[in-house]
Amino acid sequence: MKKSDMPRLKKRKKRHILLNIFLVIIICLFLGVFTFATYIVLNAPDFDIKNLYTKEATVLLYNDETEFARLGTENRELVKYSELPEVFIDAIIATEDSRFFQHDGFDLARFIKASYGHLEGNNLAGGASTITMQLSKNFFTSTEASGIEGIIRKFTDIYMSVFKIERKYTKEEILEYYVNAQYLGAHTYGVKQAAVTYFGKNISDLTLPESAFLAGLFNAPSAYNPYNNIEAAEQRKNQVLELMYKHGYINEEQLNDAKSITVASLIDESNDNTNIYQDFIDTLIDEVIEETGLNPYNTPMIIHTTMDPKVQETLNKIMNNPKNFKNKVIQAGIAITSTENGAILGIGAGRNKTGVRQYNFATMIKRHPGSAIKPFMDYGPLFEYEGATPETTLQDSPYTYSDGTPIKDADRLYRGTMTIKEALAQSRNIPALKAFQMVDKKLISNYVHSFGIDYGENLYESASIGAFNGVSPLTMSAAYGAYARGGYYIKPYAYTKIVYRDTSQEYIKNVKKVKVCSATTAKFINDILLYAINKDVVGNIDRAHTEVAGKTGTSTVGNAAIKQYNLDPSAIMDSWACLYTKEYSVAIWYGYDVISHKYYMSPVDGMVGRRVLAAKISKVLFQTNSKLVTSK
Repeated sequence: MKKSDMPRLKKRKKRHILLNIFLVIIICLFLGVFTFATYIVLNAPDFDIKNLYTKEATVLLYNDETEFARLGTENRELVKYSELPEVFIDAIIATEDSRFFQHDGFDLARFIKASYGHLEGNNLAGGASTITMQLSKNFFTSTEASGIEGIIRKFTDIYMSVFKIERKYTKEEILEYYVNAQYLGAHTYGVKQAAVTYFGKNISDLTLPESAFLAGLFNAPSAYNPYNNIEAAEQRKNQVLELMYKHGYINEEQLNDAKSITVASLIDESNDNTNIYQDFIDTLIDEVIEETGLNPYNTPMIIHTTMDPKVQETLNKIMNNPKNFKNKVIQAGIAITSTENGAILGIGAGRNKTGVRQYNFATMIKRHPGSAIKPFMDYGPLFEYEGATPETTLQDSPYTYSDGTPIKDADRLYRGTMTIKEALAQSRNIPALKAFQMVDKKLISNYVHSFGIDYGENLYESASIGAFNGVSPLTMSAAYGAYARGGYYIKPYAYTKIVYRDTSQEYIKNVKKVKVCSATTAKFINDILLYAINKDVVGNIDRAHTEVAGKTGTSTVGNAAIKQYNLDPSAIMDSWACLYTKEYSVAIWYGYDVISHKYYMSPVDGMVGRRVLAAKISKVLFQTNSKLVTSK
């Protein structure tokens, strides 16, 4: 071989090697695709129409294991395709699958277009799944959307749609199955029953705006439930109308006319069929979804809840009696947890509620706690880390924050030398700030957080008297419950066990009891707050049968808001009463959701409001002869 041939032979050999590698890759890809496809075909479920309409209910049990509610029961009336009005069919097709009558179950062009549109942030791009694929996903495979399981689910849906549904059933039959099977909120399944529930009319009589509203529910029935969120329902209706206009089903005049008719004007309010225990149920549902990712309204479960019917019924009566409140607008949130085990026993989620999963004033608010924070932010850390006792003295005299801003009490008076016992019982601000300044801020931060309290990113000195957004009644109930059980915090919970009805699999709540302060610190706090209640700081508390400890709190309205709404300078924003016994830890918030020139509280309004609610609760629940275990 000539020396000059060597480079040419090397190139030929290199090309041969690359070709072999390429062929190996092609073969591996082919085998991988074949194996994957075989797996999909062999494991795909059968399309059985009976599975569309046989979902079991979620059963809720009291803390004594007896049933008190069923969620997601099949409140359904089936409709034939011939009964569906054309305007509703147009709304569904435009919203869910604009090429439904053209594709064979999988729309590759739409899939690519929708994916690209959503990457660009276009809310009107539509979904990537066809109506046929949604049938498969919602009732035969799963809703898994990420990882390898999400990929397998997506391709299984494609296979089911093309080979097991579209080849066997007509487009009209598929659409009929789709509109009959779906859960559409308000305990309603199927579009025929939804028309009755929301509008009080037959499906065949739907108008354009009504059709747009119902079509919008298929995407997220809980989120767009008008009894729960009328603003979101209105936005979704208009979005559907825009899609109908985009795809040529309506003209611009029809679009604008339909947009001008609000969802609120269409809804039949008399058909709202919420459960009498809805406040607790809403709290439970949020917790289950957060921890399992599954909605009990859609996934059949047996849930062993912690609700005490006596406690919840007491709260229901209090919250539903207008005589307990200053006017129709003022709000309240109440949470009652078990001192023994930290479980949520009852929830007062707010007044004038209609529908399910509305804003929960017992669990969702983040308000200023006022002086109700002092046992956690000031005196608890002082007892825990600095060796102070209730008899340690502090000065209630003219004083300022570290930046020179004066701090005062509401009465603008100074009490001189005071014991911590008197300073906390009387809720004096200056001794509280001094106690706060005596402890390392990292220690205070750790202490407060261990009780489940979030003061925000920065710990300012104003937090010593509760000037921060961050607490709800449930937060405060759980925090005070830790003192009641001798220094052990338990994160509040609404259920102990879930059994999935489809598989009998169990999900057990992991309840942790964490030591957050010494028994001595808890005893000091309890003794002082028992003393405070006996000094009548809350008023009209029934303590004839049981020891009651407690603390109140008030937050003022900021200067900017006082100026903006022309309010009295003494106006307050939040009023709190936190009470606890050996059995119950009760936290009450009273106030306006949003203040205005007309609706705001004076200090007397706040004091009277919380006293009325606290008195009603104590009269019913505080009847057991018992003493706090850490008191004298």
